[in-house]
Amino acid sequence: MINLLRNKSIIINSDLDGLISGFLLKKYLNCEIVGFTNSEEKVWFNESCNTPYNQIGFVDIFIANPDIVTIDQHIISVNKRHYNSLKENKNKINPNLLNPRFQLPRSSYRNKYPFGTLHFIIALLEKEGYKLKTLNLYKQLEEIQLIDLMLRADDTMKTTVDSSYMKNASAWWQWLIKLSKNGVITVGFKNYLDKLDPNKASVIKQKIGQLLTKAPYNCDSPDGGVKVLTQDSYLRENVFNYLNFLSEFLEIELFDIGSKYKVFRGNAHRLSLNTLQKENLLTSNSIDGKRIFSYAFVKSEGKPQNFSATFYQK
Repeated sequence: MINLLRNKSIIINSDLDGLISGFLLKKYLNCEIVGFTNSEEKVWFNESCNTPYNQIGFVDIFIANPDIVTIDQHIISVNKRHYNSLKENKNKINPNLLNPRFQLPRSSYRNKYPFGTLHFIIALLEKEGYKLKTLNLYKQLEEIQLIDLMLRADDTMKTTVDSSYMKNASAWWQWLIKLSKNGVITVGFKNYLDKLDPNKASVIKQKIGQLLTKAPYNCDSPDGGVKVLTQDSYLRENVFNYLNFLSEFLEIELFDIGSKYKVFRGNAHRLSLNTLQKENLLTSNSIDGKRIFSYAFVKSEGKPQNFSATFYQK
């Protein structure tokens, strides 16, 4: 499954989860990072890359095109019928497809996968026998341990030790451990969290947010998200600094970040889907006649604007 990404050119999400995921895939599967997406309206593509678009993989974002390989952790199935069609596509790697979760019924959505794509990737790598010995989880840089930074992705630490989703988180940790075949890193995450005081977890979260949102990284959100990556076609200085920081912390060689980038734009919207629109999504990856580039259900049914989608520009 994870080996579908071996030697692939990939485009990665521009937040902490997507960026660390990209570094891991570069290190262990020899992936070439050729661009970024902010999961909303933009994709930045390295102009020096010659890989055809339909052969590029996307990381930490779901791409509706069935022929494109994606690995992510979002809820992408409307219901069991939709799930049954998506799970047959080997190009879509998602924990909610391996351990079925859908938007409907609500009870399924409440028990969705609650962690980052990077934790799923690590479990899959360990399942395939990769030894992630180079990951020094307790390495410290700028008063932060690597394990804390990795568990900040998608608020995994907070969800596990101090939230209303702790029971669900515990169940999914057991699932990841089983998936990883008791992988050293996956088990290490769980053991660390089992001993972590909730108050200390809050302090760690705040400290990471302060670090990432101030100079020289200037992330747009405390979870390490960057919304605008380039200026005059080149990566901005803060993005350059941020990627260097992650490279040093992970002890994974930095990829080519000095090239020019082309920007592709879509139309991002938050919606509440009616029955017909859900059927359109299920059967044609479109809504109201507009083709969908990427989507995810980001809230449970009944909550307003629970569906996030990026449409192709006409």
